[in-house]
Amino acid sequence: MPPWPKPWCSSKTNPMCKNLICLLALLLVGLHARAQEESLPVKNLKQLYTSNKDFKKTIDAMFAHVHELPDGQPNPWKGKRVEDLYEFLNEWFYFLPNTHNGLDRILKFTLLYYKNPDGMKFVLTEPGRSWTNLFIEERGKFMDSPASAKIIAEWLADKDLKNEDFVLPDEGFNSFNAFFTRDLKPGTRPIAHPTDESILVSPADGIINMIANELKLDSEIPTKGRMTMRLNALLNHSTYAEKFIGGTALAVFLMPDNYHHYHAPTTGTIVESNESVGNRLFGMPDMLDMINNGNVAYNKDYSVLEDFKHGYFIIETNHYGYIAMIPIGLQTVGSVVFEDNFKAIGDSNKKQVYKGERLGHFKYGGSTVLLIFEKGRLESLTVEQGQRIGKLKN
Repeated sequence: MPPWPKPWCSSKTNPMCKNLICLLALLLVGLHARAQEESLPVKNLKQLYTSNKDFKKTIDAMFAHVHELPDGQPNPWKGKRVEDLYEFLNEWFYFLPNTHNGLDRILKFTLLYYKNPDGMKFVLTEPGRSWTNLFIEERGKFMDSPASAKIIAEWLADKDLKNEDFVLPDEGFNSFNAFFTRDLKPGTRPIAHPTDESILVSPADGIINMIANELKLDSEIPTKGRMTMRLNALLNHSTYAEKFIGGTALAVFLMPDNYHHYHAPTTGTIVESNESVGNRLFGMPDMLDMINNGNVAYNKDYSVLEDFKHGYFIIETNHYGYIAMIPIGLQTVGSVVFEDNFKAIGDSNKKQVYKGERLGHFKYGGSTVLLIFEKGRLESLTVEQGQRIGKLKN
């Protein structure tokens, strides 16, 4: 057997190496401590659990009533306790997603309240609702921090993301969210028929589906199956809400690896905008069903989206009535951000907008954009030869 190679650094032969080894040891200890550092939301949840008897009762009941998943699949929360929740949440707080696991923690958390009334009570009533907002707010700060930037190299190495389409500054990105909300290079998404306002363009990258039970856009709101969407909830009782009664709607669901800005679907005048409607960040009753094996939300009940944090724009076109555009933050998106010049628009400051003009962005998480049209304005989705309609998998 050949002799072992000599160590590249020995504390016995080189005093400087002894100092280096000590430094590395301290660094490893520090990294371990960092990994184990208890986040503010977890500390807060522990305090609530021990000090609020009713809240403790709700959490204990939630774990007692964890529901089996479809086809008899085991729920990962079965047999778990609140201590397991603390551990999971702390790991999630510092979790940096790659291009393939961005929904993993979100989905696992939703399984706590899958067909579980006590779980829904945990996330939808006080103090749980406020606690979930705290968790997302503080995690958002972490994703805005330099500590979150170390995963970016992995995203840049993924050829499927077409990173050549994006502006990548020479100095890099100082946080994950800075990368996540990166800009497209000019001309990367050519706008179809830019001077024809009758031609709609997608407001975002994502999976497009009709809010209907068939592959048509002819169902009304309420939709077939008596699934209803409350316009007043979506549009915050806007005076424009009644214009969309009986109208048609579509949704574009953004996945974690999509471009996360949203743009005007056509040219017109924004007559009203509101950046902050709804206060729910969790509580989708059946996220497994909504994900729908990748065909997200096809033929599903969109009313579950009404109370999630969202904003809206009301666009008046010159010849085709009004369009409501509704960016919605889902399952951890606490940031539905409008461009400054399109915030808080009303009668006194209406703004011209052009097809394809950027209106805002989402930070990391799940999100969707709804478009709602007046009755009779949009009868179907149509495409032109040579345009992208999807992407095959190998």
